[in-house]
Amino acid sequence: MKPTFQFDVGTLFVTEGLICLIFALVLFIVARKFPDLRGSMRLSQAFFAAGASMASFLTRGFVPLTLNVVLSNGLLILSGLLLYIGIDTVLGIRPRTRLLVATSLLTLCLLAWFTAMDDRIKVRIVFLAIGTTLIQIFLFIDLVRHWRRSSVVQCLAVAVLLSIIAHVAWGVGTALRGTPANIFQGPSVTAIYIVTGIFSACGLGVLCLALVTREITASIERSARRDPLTGTLNRLGIEELLSIELERSRRTFVPLSLALLDIDHFKAFNDNGGHAAGDDVLRNVAASITRHLRPYDACGRIGGDEFLVLLPGSTASDTAFICDRILGEVSAPPPHFASGIAPTVSIGFTEADLADLPADLIARADRALYAAKQQGRNCAQMELAPLQTLPPEAPATANPGRRFRRLRRAASSVRNIRS
Repeated sequence: MKPTFQFDVGTLFVTEGLICLIFALVLFIVARKFPDLRGSMRLSQAFFAAGASMASFLTRGFVPLTLNVVLSNGLLILSGLLLYIGIDTVLGIRPRTRLLVATSLLTLCLLAWFTAMDDRIKVRIVFLAIGTTLIQIFLFIDLVRHWRRSSVVQCLAVAVLLSIIAHVAWGVGTALRGTPANIFQGPSVTAIYIVTGIFSACGLGVLCLALVTREITASIERSARRDPLTGTLNRLGIEELLSIELERSRRTFVPLSLALLDIDHFKAFNDNGGHAAGDDVLRNVAASITRHLRPYDACGRIGGDEFLVLLPGSTASDTAFICDRILGEVSAPPPHFASGIAPTVSIGFTEADLADLPADLIARADRALYAAKQQGRNCAQMELAPLQTLPPEAPATANPGRRFRRLRRAASSVRNIRS
């Protein structure tokens, strides 16, 4: 007698359902632990819906058939939608759901019709395969568009592609070979599809966890470079950015300016109004600075009451006008309600030279800031790098535009900006 291999379809449903519920629980814990991570809760809901769908299939024969078909398959389609929305949200992609929701509702209506009015299980499976495949195609397209983002995205795209192939094979195989009237009978195309679904659930679950973990790591790295009080970059973040912008300035000959700002008599705010008053002043000053910066400028808090501002593409004369606006913005509000003192800032700024290191720029700006303090505070002072004498044996290597800018900056180095 020829041996045959049969699947216990009920056991397969239970196995896939438990796997989905485990991943749903893990993702739910992650979402609660990191509430700022968008999309992780949707992924948890997707796996929960898939597990609930498997449980609903097991109730077939105990509840009305039409209700069972709509509920179990509706949860399966909902799982695909939530998975698509969750992955796109984690990646910062805007999901396109209108067409998919309309298609899903149409699929459910057709499933209900071909159960209650014209009971044909083969047609139901074909329509379900089409509906779920369409959702996964949208997800696959978005992942391919962001293919170079990370290896996790690439693995997800491959996993979704394999799932698409499995759904297409399920639909085509059912259309050609049919399926038993009772889906719990085997062997059948449906049983083989459920086996592939178990591997798909494991793969997608692991990859979704890897994607969420990667985004959590990136978020922690971004937080490590942010000052929690003012929302600006901290010393680590702004100094890293300074090195990057200085190297870009050398490579492209685009000007780069830097400004150091210090709040005048900051200790008086803490003494008169407490540390809460000092924190409030820091937040307000940081907001006043950032309101006058362009999207590609940057501000960082490098000390208790000291801020460093990077201005790529700005010459010293451009920076002078920006400092003038910041001075007026900071001193415009009425005196602080708790301390009774109106905040002001002193500013020292400079423009980068080809030979500058980050420490050179900061040192020049710091000397200019000290000069502003000596001038009575609430003003801005500028210090530029000294002119470099060109070697007589190599005059052709000079950059005329750069030399002209140096001469112009030297002529304006005596400028003093007061609010």
